[in-house]
Amino acid sequence: MQRIHRLTDKRDFQRVFHHGHSFANRYLVLYYLKTPTNPAFRVGFSVSKKVGKAVTRNRVKRLLREAFRLEKEKVTESYDFVVIARPSAAELDFHTIRQNVQHLLRNMENGVDANQRKANASARRSASNKRGEGKPGQSNPAAASKGRTSS
Repeated sequence: MQRIHRLTDKRDFQRVFHHGHSFANRYLVLYYLKTPTNPAFRVGFSVSKKVGKAVTRNRVKRLLREAFRLEKEKVTESYDFVVIARPSAAELDFHTIRQNVQHLLRNMENGVDANQRKANASARRSASNKRGEGKPGQSNPAAASKGRTSS
């Protein structure tokens, strides 16, 4: 992978963690943040000691770098990515790692954002509570104080 595609600065990692969005599967977690100022996407990898010894961690990083290199044509806009390998990633071969990277990029491309889904679900719940609707069989405290029950 070319140098232009590497995310190396600690501040950049922190910015992606704090301001970006994330997707995860069984083996990887992908954080991403749109960066219109960069000419191309950049990616950084985090592989903790839980994954294994240095040889294993470096192998996982090499496989992830290669998977992103092969998928770079599919990333049309400039993003900063941080990929975190979970301990179960240590046993994977290249084909499986590439499939997992493709899965995460496809989810990102489709706009299925885990944080957005949570926010939408929370908004629906709060809107439901404001309307006085609850689960069937539950009483509405506001209506009960006026001598009514919800059904």
